[in-house]
Amino acid sequence: MLMFATSRLLRAGLTILFVMTFAFVVLRLSGDPALLIMSVDAPPEAIAAFRKAWGLERPLWEQYLAYIGHATTGDFGKSMRDGRPAIDLVMERVPATLAITLPALALKIGIGIPAGIYAALHRNTFADRIAMALSVAGFTMPSFVLALVLVLVFAVTLGWLPASGADSPIHAILPIVTLGTAGAAIMARFTRSAMLEVLGQPYIRAASAKGVTWPRVVARHALPNAAIPTVTIIGFMIGSLVAGAVVVETVFAWPGVGRLLVSAVANRDLSVVQAILMVIAAWMVSANLAVDLAYGWLDPRVRGAAAGGH
Repeated sequence: MLMFATSRLLRAGLTILFVMTFAFVVLRLSGDPALLIMSVDAPPEAIAAFRKAWGLERPLWEQYLAYIGHATTGDFGKSMRDGRPAIDLVMERVPATLAITLPALALKIGIGIPAGIYAALHRNTFADRIAMALSVAGFTMPSFVLALVLVLVFAVTLGWLPASGADSPIHAILPIVTLGTAGAAIMARFTRSAMLEVLGQPYIRAASAKGVTWPRVVARHALPNAAIPTVTIIGFMIGSLVAGAVVVETVFAWPGVGRLLVSAVANRDLSVVQAILMVIAAWMVSANLAVDLAYGWLDPRVRGAAAGGH
């Protein structure tokens, strides 16, 4: 298990380094932030002074080495707009993002898993078809479309909920429902597939043939085995919490990391964009690492395969 965990930790570190490198190179090659922030009408001397102040006049490889060197100490640069540390701006927004994404995750799991289990246990019935039809509609509808529909119905037509802002807990309802709907649909379909696969295994038929009651077969044999692959989709959803909130936060004017990312990209605030991408990458990699370790703990065959591969 130690070798398995070590290999996954090394892989996680390399992934974060790759994301930081990719973001750094792409942002530098996509245009000159000095021209956007200073405007093209600014005197050439002012633009040159701006580039020098932010180290943009140096070769790309020098900028990269300086960036990585500072990042190892926790310094991800300062905002080109207000001069504040970029990581501080990002971490200030994280609580607002988690305030809608964590309840949305609970909604995904709380609705999706029971719906998927029920659909699997009642396969090809009317309830199963209805559940799967709703799940297809839920995960195929783009989040911004669902957000606009919810605003039109509950904010504009009925007037029950506010359309945007973050002044009170009630403002979080529509963003949470928007984020949770698609995830619940995906979770329901995935859980149903996992359950159907397990229910078709010989040991399930053997347990039933021995006289074990069906509820006991489901609780003792089907659910634990179906839970192992379900860990994967839950880990993916945890990893995508921050990144998945970008569109929803923009639509509902929610002051989270996603909205900050949109603003930073529009303003070409390189340090802030890089800090956000680093935080998102670290979050997703940590979630995937947790899933890998959980897999290794739940299924010894995974550890054996990893050890054999190394």
